Amino acid sequence: MMFAVSVPGIIGGVFGALAALVLLYILAAYIAFYLLVVKPPVFDINKPNALMGEDFPAFVKKTREDVIVLKKFPAEEVCVTTRDGLTLRGVFYPSPEKSDITIVCLHGYNSSGYGEFGSRGLEYLRNGYNILLVNHRHHGGSDGKYIGFGVLDRHDVLCWLEAVNKLVPDGKIIISGVSMGGATAMQCSCLALPENVKGIIEDCGYTSVKEEFEFQCKRAVGFVPKLLLKGVDFFMKRFAKYGMDEINSVDAVRHSKVPILFIHGDEDIFVPTEMVYRCYDACTADKELYVVKGAAHAMAEFKGGDEYMIRVNEFISSCVGSSRFSTQ
Repeated sequence: MMFAVSVPGIIGGVFGALAALVLLYILAAYIAFYLLVVKPPVFDINKPNALMGEDFPAFVKKTREDVIVLKKFPAEEVCVTTRDGLTLRGVFYPSPEKSDITIVCLHGYNSSGYGEFGSRGLEYLRNGYNILLVNHRHHGGSDGKYIGFGVLDRHDVLCWLEAVNKLVPDGKIIISGVSMGGATAMQCSCLALPENVKGIIEDCGYTSVKEEFEFQCKRAVGFVPKLLLKGVDFFMKRFAKYGMDEINSVDAVRHSKVPILFIHGDEDIFVPTEMVYRCYDACTADKELYVVKGAAHAMAEFKGGDEYMIRVNEFISSCVGSSRFSTQ
């Protein structure tokens, strides 16, 4: 039996298949964008996490305990308005003993001011520093539909610095960031910071959103799906108004006018340790490097213990010209 197949029918079938593939690609790219920038998946913070390391549950437990203690100190809410009209909310804790030194604390991805700075913030406060716990856009109680990954947040830092200068006139400021906050800290280092910003402490920040995405894709599936990432980048530019390769920490720190302390764990598989060496090597300002043995992502303070805070305080002292450190 012979079947007659028309040429128009073949062409129509091919175009139909191509249209379906294009729609599938667009859908996959949008879902990836949504899960990365709009609503990241929630995981159980009480269990070991492959990306965060085996110390993560103990870190979470200690952070919760320290947050309870931290919230007993007097504090006030601080609100700032970004250049694109968003209201961001943070919490300012003045030092129990009057201080003119304030640490602006920048948290990580899908977290909050208390997330990475429940314990660190408490240590800063105990060492005689004021602290401002920032909630980035689309985090905590702050406005915003999209996560800024530091690209947008670096400009928001300028708003937080202005707020600190109203709270503590003629004071000195240190910017301290962890993970996404670390990248934000590095990426704002090339901006026109106020003269009273004396130093930056960046802990496990990435080089760029693009390189971080590429690293995680290669780790998860064994290769970099460049076409998919191009689609994600399209939606980021279309909706969130920034591109994943818009700013690179390596390029930013080349133009830093303030000293930077670079910190990383040598077992970090979320933001690979090699990124800190590239940023450190590129930095042209005064700089220090502290790699914590056995520390996974964002676990350097937890794993380093007293040594971590001693190194951090020594750096702050070198920047501001005084020492307030206590291990009590």
